[in-house]
Amino acid sequence: MGEPLGLTVEEAAIAIHEVQNAQAGDLLRRAVVQAGYDPRDFVAYAFGGAGPAHCAGYCQDLGVSEVVVPLGPVASAFSAYGLAASDIVMSAELSDPSSFPVAPPVLAAHFARLEADLRQALDRQKVTFHDVTLQREIDLRYSMQVTELATPVPDAEFTERTGEEILERFEEQYERINGSGAGYREAGVQAITYRVRAKAGLGFPVRLPTVPRADGPDPAEALIGERAVCLDSQTGFVPTPVYEYARLRAGHTLVGPAVVDVPTTVVVVPAGATGHVDHLGNLVLRYQ
Repeated sequence: MGEPLGLTVEEAAIAIHEVQNAQAGDLLRRAVVQAGYDPRDFVAYAFGGAGPAHCAGYCQDLGVSEVVVPLGPVASAFSAYGLAASDIVMSAELSDPSSFPVAPPVLAAHFARLEADLRQALDRQKVTFHDVTLQREIDLRYSMQVTELATPVPDAEFTERTGEEILERFEEQYERINGSGAGYREAGVQAITYRVRAKAGLGFPVRLPTVPRADGPDPAEALIGERAVCLDSQTGFVPTPVYEYARLRAGHTLVGPAVVDVPTTVVVVPAGATGHVDHLGNLVLRYQ
């Protein structure tokens, strides 16, 4: 791949790494901004096999100053861990395109039907749930538009005021995403899909593993060697300490550049950043 471009193997690998970081950053920025938020206001969770290896590249570009690599060796299987430990979540939908607001009896009938369907579906799980919460929402859009916004519906008896309250919530969301003054109720609003989400607790606590406390912040006991590592094309290869995750303890602090070897991934701590191990074994990266 590098030869036609006049690049060495190392230079081609660095370029691939940086392109992948840029693409990941663009996807993350788009998802957050389209939801009406600023990436700089958030802490990033970098899990999976690739997340810990690439988060240093794309999070700095996004202006994210703190990243959590969750639960150390569980990082690469964090989605599976969450699947096993999370509450049961189900949803039921009903499509009934119409102008909005609609009459309160119509709202009541739609949501009563959806909630009954959900409770029957939960009963079929044959699980005793700790508690069940229901959340109502309607997908709304302005007339002649093709994209809807899932808009929360009050959990109360439906009255003539309910439709106006839902419209206000829709317009608030719309302007948060598209900018102040972007809404135009005079164009008309359409309701497309009615939805109820159910969250059912499994009734048992999630017990997260903890790691022993270190005597001090120096992670020397976890140091397993040093190797030449290239973290970006500007600095090239530099001697970089390598730590073994299993030897890190709560309170240890790594100063970048550093690499943490985990059985199923690798965590990159770039120059100018620090990595702090908390009591759960999370590695918390902070960028200057």
